[in-house]
Amino acid sequence: MQKRSLFLALTAGVLIWGFGALEARAESLTLSVYAGTDTTAAFLYQAIGSSTAVTANTGVLNSALSGAGFGAYSFSNLGGTSNNPGSTQVGVGAFIQTTGGMSVTAGGSGEGTPITVVLTEGGFTLPANGPSLQDVGQTTFAGLSSGSYGTEGLFTDATGATAMTPLGTLTNTGQTTVSTPLGAYVTPFSLENQTVLSGTSLSRNPLVPGAISISQTVTTTASVIPEPASLVMMLTGMPLSLVVLGLRRRRRAAA
Repeated sequence: MQKRSLFLALTAGVLIWGFGALEARAESLTLSVYAGTDTTAAFLYQAIGSSTAVTANTGVLNSALSGAGFGAYSFSNLGGTSNNPGSTQVGVGAFIQTTGGMSVTAGGSGEGTPITVVLTEGGFTLPANGPSLQDVGQTTFAGLSSGSYGTEGLFTDATGATAMTPLGTLTNTGQTTVSTPLGAYVTPFSLENQTVLSGTSLSRNPLVPGAISISQTVTTTASVIPEPASLVMMLTGMPLSLVVLGLRRRRRAAA
């Protein structure tokens, strides 16, 4: 009897540990930086965060940039956020967002050469369907003789089917919004955004660098699915309570 009790206790413990391990295997936001205009270029840096936030170690990142010949670029901050596993709220859906600030030192190595920042995360389960994949990018250029900002969003569902937004670009301070329709898809799905940056400082004084700030959000929005009461009102023009009351009166009259 004691052996059986001990066995049951051990089994329960293993099951509890197993469920805990499954819960602990949450998805993580991953932030990567590459030399060049896409992810096929030389890899420079990577940070892995929680399911909703990731922050780059700018000291390590800037050292990697300098060592790879991009000493003109220096990040003051760089990170990402998400609302994993997503939301069914109309207009919200699932999203990831990249934000950061970078200075450009005149005459530094790699000045004017593009680098790519990639934020990605899988494991999104909501919304179960969405009308479109949208990528909104905002940037501010200051003290630059030239600069460029490119933004692109990528969606991949559980079957490996993908959708990508057209490339949105800016060469001056402003905002760009691009989107692509989404058909039916299978959850879970992943979201990715790519930000391509480059700049040449206007000042030839290394003590007065140019600057670029970025904010980029990739979103798949929830489809508009009316609640039952809203659906009744749409079809009949009457609130649900009045429809129910009318049905009750008809039944009483029939009886």
